[in-house]
Amino acid sequence: PAGTALGEAFGWRATFLAVVGIGLISVAAIAWLVPSDVAEPSGGGLVGELRVLGKLQVWLAMLIASLASASLFAVFTYIKPYLTDVSGLSRATITWVLLLFGAGMTIGNIIGGRLADWKLMPTVIATLLAMAVLFVVFTKLGAIAAVAVAIVFVWGMLIFIVVPPLQIRVVEAAAEGPNLAATLNQGAFNVGNAGGAWIGGLAISSGVSYANLPLVGATLALLAVAVAVLSQSLDRRAVVQA
Repeated sequence: PAGTALGEAFGWRATFLAVVGIGLISVAAIAWLVPSDVAEPSGGGLVGELRVLGKLQVWLAMLIASLASASLFAVFTYIKPYLTDVSGLSRATITWVLLLFGAGMTIGNIIGGRLADWKLMPTVIATLLAMAVLFVVFTKLGAIAAVAVAIVFVWGMLIFIVVPPLQIRVVEAAAEGPNLAATLNQGAFNVGNAGGAWIGGLAISSGVSYANLPLVGATLALLAVAVAVLSQSLDRRAVVQA
């Protein structure tokens, strides 16, 4: 939201310059505050880290992360024209709506951590299904401004409910060498960010209206559900065989 407001006031380059400034401050803070004499954790070393990449469940977890992220950014990348052209909100209102989205993300992250400790894969599957349903509702009722704003808040909450369980999932699947897998999982989210934006843009270029763009997000969310169900079924099969 702050980036949007900054871009509106001073142009899009100002937002990127602000990100550079924040990055430099972060680097300085890490250099100053993070101890340099911490012992390296014991483990299987580089070979052990690479070996876990041969596990199917690690790749399935990262695929779920990519698809979930793609479902978000296929729509969120174009949320500004959606809210102005479809929902009829003013440009000045968009920053506050995005702030509400961020609040939903914060709440969702807290809820997701608690649910992951309770029922990890059911949380992932149920949340992704809820996202798909929400996208359909967005398509049907997004022209009503108040409904659109409420959907944006719930949407932010749902997408971050799924993040902690997926991070835990990939770490558990790569128990013998979790460091590389956890790092790659963040990369998987970023692949979904870029891929989702590209898919959304491709849909718009192909004639899909902003009003119907959430259906693209719903499709990607359902694909993520399918992969999550497959992953869970493989877990159950492994337990039975054991």
